[in-house]
Amino acid sequence: MTTSHSILDRLLGLFDGFGAEVEPPSEALCVALLLLELARADFEFGQAEQDKIRQVLSRRYGLGTEQCEALLRQAQALDQAAVSLFDYVQALNARLAPAGKYELMEILWQVAYADGRLDKHEEHLLRRLAGLLYVSDQDYIRAKLAAEGGAALQ
Repeated sequence: MTTSHSILDRLLGLFDGFGAEVEPPSEALCVALLLLELARADFEFGQAEQDKIRQVLSRRYGLGTEQCEALLRQAQALDQAAVSLFDYVQALNARLAPAGKYELMEILWQVAYADGRLDKHEEHLLRRLAGLLYVSDQDYIRAKLAAEGGAALQ
């Protein structure tokens, strides 16, 4: 009887961790991934967009240059492996209050305007993200106008 019990224990041991919750990615990583995806939506990833992404990530998360670069490398690796953005958006939905989601939309708009123009693919992705993040139409437009105003001042 002890033999069958140890076999059962070994079989059950194979399933340890199976179906266990995987820790969701950090807020900073999710945001970095969305920013990279947005910057590439127009099939151009120019220096102005790259600089804006580094600026907003550094400011929002208090990152130094090396930390920011490491975060971006990690986000790029995830971006290449990701089938969809859904898990990352869901992680942000779980972490961000409405005010945080508004700030995120404003940051996304800033990156979209970083190269001095708004591409239809960028705008389409922004609209989709606003819906997935449950950002109201009013906040979506308010964030857009705030980013446009900031882009005009630069």
